[in-house]
Amino acid sequence: MPHRALCGHSHRAELIRVPDGPVIFNPGSIGCPAYDDSTPPAHVSEQGSPHARYGIVTLGSNGQSDRFEAIAVDYDHEAAARQAEQAGRPEWAHALRTGFMPMPG
Repeated sequence: MPHRALCGHSHRAELIRVPDGPVIFNPGSIGCPAYDDSTPPAHVSEQGSPHARYGIVTLGSNGQSDRFEAIAVDYDHEAAARQAEQAGRPEWAHALRTGFMPMPG
């Protein structure tokens, strides 16, 4: 039986097939396309688009391969960005609009 790992929290859509190892699937983020985290180790994670994302995994049987489907859904991310601005979070507003964190400066 093939090994599979489904993961989240990185907010980045990725499908990685490790040679002689598992398939690792992360569909992305439903509503937080980018963030920065100053906790060690400090890092930034960016999805690169404002779309909400989810995944569907269909497990193969009878010799068929597994199927991994990452789905991007457009939504009113501008309304969400305006709410972030009203809450005093301009960096989140930028992330919601673009899928990237604003450049420092």
